[in-house]
Amino acid sequence: MTVAVIGAGMAGAAAARTLHLAGWQVEVFDKGRSAGGRMSSKRVGGHYLDLGAQYFTARSDSFNEQVSQWRAANVVSNWPASCYRFEQGQLRQSVDNTLRLVGNPSMQAPVKALLADIAVHLDCRISRLSLVADKNGQTGAGWYLFDEHNQRFGPFKALILALPPVQLHTLLTTAVAADDAADHELAPILNQLQAHSQALLPCWAVNLQLDRPAPIDADAIFVKEGNISWLARQNSKPARDNKAENWLVHFSPQCSILHLHAKPTQIAALAKAELELIFDLPLSVTEAICHRWLYAQINPAVCPAAPDYHPGLRLAFAGDWLKGGRVENAWLSGVAVAKEIITHG
Repeated sequence: MTVAVIGAGMAGAAAARTLHLAGWQVEVFDKGRSAGGRMSSKRVGGHYLDLGAQYFTARSDSFNEQVSQWRAANVVSNWPASCYRFEQGQLRQSVDNTLRLVGNPSMQAPVKALLADIAVHLDCRISRLSLVADKNGQTGAGWYLFDEHNQRFGPFKALILALPPVQLHTLLTTAVAADDAADHELAPILNQLQAHSQALLPCWAVNLQLDRPAPIDADAIFVKEGNISWLARQNSKPARDNKAENWLVHFSPQCSILHLHAKPTQIAALAKAELELIFDLPLSVTEAICHRWLYAQINPAVCPAAPDYHPGLRLAFAGDWLKGGRVENAWLSGVAVAKEIITHG
């Protein structure tokens, strides 16, 4: 049986790998130039800069087993970061025993490892869906996918959408169903997705390359007030370039929403000012790279309750947003829906 997965981030990759190991044929589609989703990194001057997810942790037995496999393949390393907190105008060391993991040599490395030996269509934006009936007129016989150039893929026996809820809703509104029963089943799904449209909030990410190392001990800073939420010394991570001093700034959801349509130069200037405020010293920036994530940070006010799998349509959803965020939950979500499809056939 053949399954289509739209979205080549951690959730989509985990679903695809689980199905592949069970002997199913899988094809993965993603609009990006590389697999990774919000774990994507940017290659600059022969090294990588992480603009999305900065690290991940492992708590469940199943995910720890997966991490062990990644370790054996040398695509994951520990990041022994010196962590600080910025709170009430003070920068203080934050002592904890959290084991932080990063992809090696980039955050998307474990995602790419999951997709090894699986057909992946990159630079392929799926813009339309069609659900066809079998020869007996029963819904759920297969899904056809159409890209922006109207190229058709399929039919696929099942479909996994590993996308943010807004993109899920947009794509499913294009679905042409084989019969009224399918349309009737899609309607409440669309309503649920509309209600969860704010489950993921935007985040401006800015990488600032400094002309010299910052004279502080911190490698990572959890910012508890103001316009930003996170700072990281990128060159403190394993397998990154340790020569150039690069700091990643993640703006808070509130600030990102306020400046959603700002120019990159404006966001870079604001990031420099925030970094100088926290470090309490002037900085010289040699290069700035900005990336706007429209759907990135979990909104704690929204608690999605949408089912992951809809057996009548052979349609599944996967993503960290369904389980409260975190890379591990994205992986768990992808594995869970793949097992649902395997179980129901």
